[in-house]
Amino acid sequence: MGKVKLYSRLILAQFKTKFKKPREYDVPRCGVSFTKMSNLAEEIKGIKIVKDQDTKATTFKVRTKAPEVVFSFVSQMAELVVPNVKSPSKKDQKKLNELGAYIKEIQPLMKDFELYQEASAQFN
Repeated sequence: MGKVKLYSRLILAQFKTKFKKPREYDVPRCGVSFTKMSNLAEEIKGIKIVKDQDTKATTFKVRTKAPEVVFSFVSQMAELVVPNVKSPSKKDQKKLNELGAYIKEIQPLMKDFELYQEASAQFN
C-alpha cells in the first residue's frame, strides 16, 4: 500500500510542476568546459540551455521548471569536477566547496526533494 501512496504523490508533484513557468538558474562551472556542461545538460531531462550565453563565463545558465532537476544536474556535474572524491587535491576541494555552496543556495527552493529521495529508495 505504501508504493501506491508514494506513486500518487509523485504524480501529483509532477502534475503541479507541469504548469509552472521555467526559471533561469546560474550554475557555477567550477572549471568544467562549456562543451561538457552542454553535453551534460542535454542528457538530463527537463533542462534547457539558455541561448546566447558567454562560453567563457564562470556560470552556466539553464532553464528548468523544478530546482530538483538543477540539483541532479549539479550532482552529476560533481563527478566531472572531481573524478576521485576520496582524495581530492586542494584545487578540487575548492571546486567542491563552490558546488556545495551552490547546493545550499538552491536547497530552500526544493519542495519535493524528500519525496524524490523516498521514491528512488523505494523503487531501486
